[in-house]
Amino acid sequence: MKNLEHQTKQAFLFSLAFYSVAILARLFNLGIFPILGSLSILLSLLWVILVLREIMLSRTISNTERMLMALTIVLLNIVGGAFYFFGGWRQRVLGLIKK
Repeated sequence: MKNLEHQTKQAFLFSLAFYSVAILARLFNLGIFPILGSLSILLSLLWVILVLREIMLSRTISNTERMLMALTIVLLNIVGGAFYFFGGWRQRVLGLIKK
């Protein structure tokens, strides 16, 4: 599972950056908004798939935690990703810390 750890967080941060720039482009009525919006959605899909892979392959969390994390990531997208990456969930999934 360690082979994609860096790419997962990197995809999330790029998605977050593209969402931010797309929102700014929309606020200033720039014509590039549809392109930036589409790229941010594609990057979001990529990191969601990578996070779901990490969650499903984890041996350190229970099935209940696995299901709740997966649902949070899929349904809340960026907010769920912030909980996952900055709320300590990822360290538990990767086995770096215990409950």
